[in-house]
Amino acid sequence: MDVGYGPIVVVIVFLALIAAMPTWPYSRQWGYRPTLVLGIIFVLIAVFVAIGGFGPA
Repeated sequence: MDVGYGPIVVVIVFLALIAAMPTWPYSRQWGYRPTLVLGIIFVLIAVFVAIGGFGPA
């Protein structure tokens, strides 16, 4: 069963999104800009995976 890289990429970007949230002490001074950028990337990758990207050829 060949799933492809889609779910793996979505999970990695989602974990990066959680790590960049300004609620953690080390990232509180960053503000919301990194979270916004990673959120946009997450949505774009999720849509790309939903339409069939990153799947087996």
